[in-house]
Amino acid sequence: MNSKILYGLIIALVVGFVGFVAFRNVDKAPEQSRPGIAHANLGREHVKSKVYGGDEPPTSGPHAADLPWKAYNEEIPDVNAIHNLEHGGIYISYRPDLAKDQVDKIKALFTEPFSDPNFTPRKVIIAPRANNKSPIVMSSWLRSEKFPSYDKQPMIDYYLKNLGKSPEPLAS
Repeated sequence: MNSKILYGLIIALVVGFVGFVAFRNVDKAPEQSRPGIAHANLGREHVKSKVYGGDEPPTSGPHAADLPWKAYNEEIPDVNAIHNLEHGGIYISYRPDLAKDQVDKIKALFTEPFSDPNFTPRKVIIAPRANNKSPIVMSSWLRSEKFPSYDKQPMIDYYLKNLGKSPEPLAS
């Protein structure tokens, strides 16, 4: 084989490979940064029960049956809330001593009838949690963010950017 042809083939292969690598990611948008603090993945084993503690809800780990999406007036077990996170939802927990007007604003924003007609979230559970160190904690699969008080836009942003970022986002 002629050396010019060999060099030409090598150049064509290199240019083709570089072009392929450069253009195959053109349509992929970079993932938006997500609000909250990242947490280690503690697994997703299904169990009948497990006791958790700590100053904020776990964001993964062994878990039991999921709960209906709604606002609760009593504490819910962390072991159940984790299953809702695995299904792509958001858990908003608050200290029981949080002012009633703050709790009412959270519930009005995240449950029907929605206080903002342009924001109608569906996969949310809300409940008091005595162990919380922060007044309000929003949790999703492997992420959480603490809030000192109700703060509408950052809470909406957390919901929108973390919803469905889980192993089973299409589960109900």
